[in-house]
Amino acid sequence: MKMPRPSSAPAGWKTFLVSCALLLALGGALSAQPFGAWTDFSGNGTSSGNGYLGIPHNAALNPTGAITIEAWVLLNSVTGGSSCRSFLGKNWIQSYWVGVCKTGSNISLRSYAHGYVSTDPTAFLDAGAIPLGEWTHVAVTSDGVTRKHYVNGELVGSAPDSPLATSTSPVWIGGDVSYVYSPNGALNEVRLWNVVRTIDQIRAAINVHLGSAQTGLVAVWQMGGGGDALGHFPGSFVGTEHPDVGPAIFSCGSSGAQSFCLQDRFFVIAKFRVGAPGTAEGIGNNAAGNSGSGLFWFFSPDNWELMVKVINGCSLNNEWWVFSAATTNVFYRLEVTDVRSAQTKIYFNYPGPPAPAVTDTSAEICH
Repeated sequence: MKMPRPSSAPAGWKTFLVSCALLLALGGALSAQPFGAWTDFSGNGTSSGNGYLGIPHNAALNPTGAITIEAWVLLNSVTGGSSCRSFLGKNWIQSYWVGVCKTGSNISLRSYAHGYVSTDPTAFLDAGAIPLGEWTHVAVTSDGVTRKHYVNGELVGSAPDSPLATSTSPVWIGGDVSYVYSPNGALNEVRLWNVVRTIDQIRAAINVHLGSAQTGLVAVWQMGGGGDALGHFPGSFVGTEHPDVGPAIFSCGSSGAQSFCLQDRFFVIAKFRVGAPGTAEGIGNNAAGNSGSGLFWFFSPDNWELMVKVINGCSLNNEWWVFSAATTNVFYRLEVTDVRSAQTKIYFNYPGPPAPAVTDTSAEICH
């Protein structure tokens, strides 16, 4: 089964940035990513379409016993009735590849771990819906026996796998040597591991930049001109790289019916879900608030679910602090955007046990 060639390149990322700025001005939601600058891609991956990050082949980039690939992605669109976009690949015909494929109205996370043979039922896995217009964390793991997909730290699919295969092709981010087409959107904090990360390990580091050696961590490509944070496999951009940090404004204005403006600069929203991953999400409502803190309700105005506050810790550690406490056990996504830097911290609660508190004392550098 070959990945189809898209019929045309989707709309540009700049349009999305303008839309985000307008949403902020109107009290809407801005989703950004928590690790500084990212790289925007135009949707076709060719040099004229702003290219890809190419990392020369190295044996260390060919994990043979186990593999985990992680990335933060923001997908604007996938055009065509059945088309795919490459997030990262080391020749999908021979080795590993992670991206998305669209069939009808469904946009699914797809992976290859040992190349493609038409008679191999374990060649690829499609599992996990990827939303449009929202930063989303994806992870793929395989030990050569079982492959798993995670979206925003939740297991969304698994299937039997075959042993990992190697390739002498380079690693491309935003493309693949055998499928050049990049996403229409953005990528950041792309991680390659030579171990299988557990769900707890994925969740523990989902919104924490990994800039130093970790067990099994091969490389962390920060994108946006950052290269490999570990310094081992920086690569070079082919084409014209478009680093970005999103739109910035001075103030988030006043709080809205489903948002808070805290400390005059932190735009806060919460999304929640009671169904399985990929099902419809609700938006938290403003129950009460002041200049530094706010309360959200999810299901009824007299049933408060989540409190969040932003504290000025600049005199203590040169950071803004984000604290939250919840009286719920449903899935929620809390987004806290510093509109002056256009940087967002995204915090997840997973369904089941009562939500733990957030005590993030390094949410945003003071400036």
